[in-house]
Amino acid sequence: MKASKYNIMVDCPETGETILYNSLYGSLSLWEQDEIETVNRILADPVQIKSEYANIREALIEQKHLVADTVGEIAIVENRKIMGMKDENRLDVIIMPTLDCNFACVYCYEDRSPDKMTDETEMAVKKWLTAQIPNYKVVMLHWFGGEPLMGYRQVLSISQHAASIAVDSGSTCIMHITTNGYLLNKKRIQELINCGIYDFQITVDGPPETHDELRVLRNGKGTFKRLFQNINDLARADDQVKISLRVNFNHSNLHSIPRLLEMFPLDVRPHLRVVYEPIFGHCSLSATDNLPSKEISVAMADYYKLAEQLGYDVVLGQSGIYPGKLVYCYAERENQFIINHNGDVYKCSVSKFTPEGRVGFIHPDGVFVKEDEEWNKWVDVDLFEEQCYSCAYLPLCMGGCHKMRLQQKETGSYCALVPTNTSYLLKQIAFGDFESLLRQESDIL
Repeated sequence: MKASKYNIMVDCPETGETILYNSLYGSLSLWEQDEIETVNRILADPVQIKSEYANIREALIEQKHLVADTVGEIAIVENRKIMGMKDENRLDVIIMPTLDCNFACVYCYEDRSPDKMTDETEMAVKKWLTAQIPNYKVVMLHWFGGEPLMGYRQVLSISQHAASIAVDSGSTCIMHITTNGYLLNKKRIQELINCGIYDFQITVDGPPETHDELRVLRNGKGTFKRLFQNINDLARADDQVKISLRVNFNHSNLHSIPRLLEMFPLDVRPHLRVVYEPIFGHCSLSATDNLPSKEISVAMADYYKLAEQLGYDVVLGQSGIYPGKLVYCYAERENQFIINHNGDVYKCSVSKFTPEGRVGFIHPDGVFVKEDEEWNKWVDVDLFEEQCYSCAYLPLCMGGCHKMRLQQKETGSYCALVPTNTSYLLKQIAFGDFESLLRQESDIL
């Protein structure tokens, strides 16, 4: 027997206990101070152990903190990553009908362009989808931008086409849209639902006084009031509607999240799945450059807990401790394509979308033409950086941001956040604060 490479211990000075967690298998247990000394001895030498501690040893084996000498845990993690990257059953498509936007968010990384998808490109995309969808069991079709609802006609037309092809071929097509939500109205909401879009992501950066500082219209006016009403209308339109309520945070709005959560009506909250994400980019706006990792992690744990108490949909897999992750993000999946309004294809949505960075394009006859050099940068690379192989948190992040690895030969700030986030979320779980979330997540996963 040997100790797992992925055991993580979190001390809880307030109770004198220690959490033992395994990031590969997801097992978690809580040990008294006198017990953890024995646990450490057993993990250090699983063979030479007194019989009186056999019950602890068996518990550690059962929870896979101790594994057989023949178990290759690194190979397990590598195989998971390969499985996610090479998945032949799933097609991920992100379509951007325009890079134009009606907002002027202060932290936006995109360069706006007034260009819209032409009829010719729309037809090419439909031809490509017609050929591709029957090859997969599951098709994930996402709408992104810019603001995709500024290309509303294409959103409806292509979504209806994809849904029809999926029905005819026996594939499952799941559609999602990331929108700022401002251009929604009751008529559009019903039309989007009718064509099969039930899953939405809409960002609200806190209550009016913080949101309207960060997410404004091009003329500088606030957007909260109209957006808040649109979200309520959307949530009430159909029982199947699920909205990822994303809050992008930094030092200016992190601690306004509780006030935002208290604002939504009780009947709307179950339709809202809260997602908190740090703002990256220029140091004056970056969350990680202006907030200590510990403060972020404490706030994340507290505010996910608060959301659950207030009746929101909360899934711990969203918060960084789900152990079944296959890839860091969708960009690593080979069968994943981001199609720009002009038919150019990319892998990462956090891009400038210049011709030099494309991995290919959709030909007017509906064929994907690959740019080999750029494409191979994404698919012919080491699975992980060297330092990842000695990291106990690897199964939780699966190697960090691929783009950061390509451009800067590092995994990015995610490395700093994972240990602290894990520590505080595990404490919430161990002491019973997230018991209902664990039951909910086990049902989902």
